[in-house]
Amino acid sequence: VQVGLALTATLRHVPEGGSIQAAIDAANPGDLILVPPGVYNESVIMWKPVRLQGWGAGRVTINAVKGVQAEKLTAWREKVRQLIEDGLVDLAPGQGIGFGGVEPDTLFTEEGAGVLVLAKANGNSRFRHPRNRGARIDGFTIRGSDQGGGIMVNGYADFLEISNNRIINNSGFFGGGVRLGHPQLTVEQGDELSYSDADNDSVRIHNNHITQNGGLGGAGGGVSLCTGSDGYSLVENYVCGNFTLGHGGGIGHLGLSEDGLIARNTILFNESFNQGTTVVGGGIFIGGQAPLGGPGSLSPGSGSVKLVGNLIQGNAAEAGDGGGIALRRANGQDVAANPRRPARWHAISVLNNMIVNNLAALAGGGISLYDSVRMDILHNTVAHNDSTATAGEAFPPGSPNASIPLPAGIVSRANSPELAAFFLAGAFGSPQLTDNIIWHNRSFYFTGDPNDPEPV
Repeated sequence: VQVGLALTATLRHVPEGGSIQAAIDAANPGDLILVPPGVYNESVIMWKPVRLQGWGAGRVTINAVKGVQAEKLTAWREKVRQLIEDGLVDLAPGQGIGFGGVEPDTLFTEEGAGVLVLAKANGNSRFRHPRNRGARIDGFTIRGSDQGGGIMVNGYADFLEISNNRIINNSGFFGGGVRLGHPQLTVEQGDELSYSDADNDSVRIHNNHITQNGGLGGAGGGVSLCTGSDGYSLVENYVCGNFTLGHGGGIGHLGLSEDGLIARNTILFNESFNQGTTVVGGGIFIGGQAPLGGPGSLSPGSGSVKLVGNLIQGNAAEAGDGGGIALRRANGQDVAANPRRPARWHAISVLNNMIVNNLAALAGGGISLYDSVRMDILHNTVAHNDSTATAGEAFPPGSPNASIPLPAGIVSRANSPELAAFFLAGAFGSPQLTDNIIWHNRSFYFTGDPNDPEPV
């Protein structure tokens, strides 16, 4: 059957009791694949820019439980190996290939994702090709992944749309719900080491219910946006009850991705925590990667990001700063390259958000800033946020029984010495904090000395 889409494409139906994977394997780029109601016990590999359309998140479930059947995982690994060796997909820069051993190296941290998106970097079947820009994942409940996360977009998936899904109860090494790119992957160019650009540009993530997912590292328990996610749009999602051992319990933007938009989302009751380690951002984390150049070097920064009209409520940074929002290393190499041209620095805009009832175990129950020097914090409500000063860094050396009270609403920490050197040399920033309601934020501290008076 031929139907009119952006260009002519084929309409395909997954038969009752059939396989989503089989339909993708048989499809051509741009095809529309309709998935009828049912539970599909498979880990789907979307290796073509198709329109994967479920009948609705309440009716169609992809159950990706990886550990139930060993043969299911074996088949998944064989499928990945075949796609790579046949040249049908390309791995991200710096991504290694190794198929031997009990646990193959190739895509090890992505194994068994609910939907793993692989793509070609070039050619007529690439996602960026004008006729393929309608690729999407829409109308599914995706659950049960215990390693790769709900939806994992590996690389080169430009213009992908992820919409109207319920992504629940997934776990991942780096982000449990939706992940774009890689938080730790590096590539060597000559004598320089840099973070890998996964080239997942202009991805739209909207109207999803992302809940009860967990990550072991990186950034973002619910949504993880890694280096090379330029021009992403994360809009009108419900991000609730996610957890990470890294930064950003709800949403994590880690690495250089230009022109991101996080708007009109509801971000509730997410948590970041790691015993003995300082991790930040209960609701949202935005930050650059750690410097790779040795002592005195700077982060590549985060790229410019806008946070507009979000409700950020009830989130907890249980081991660090920024119960609502934490910004880290948003600026770095951009300042070094243009020390007297602030207009060329990465800009973070926080506009018209409700940031309420969040908690930080260190400082900044509402918002925390560090190495983020081009800031606009305008027209927000920052209210009823708490800092408890119970994280390790709140206790001075030699004083295990009493912590230091720290700011609760908005805290801006001193810039790192590496970044501060440019300001001492004459560079200057112009952060703005205008027309905000900052109200009833509370600063607590811990004391275990029995001789201390009772608090009033």
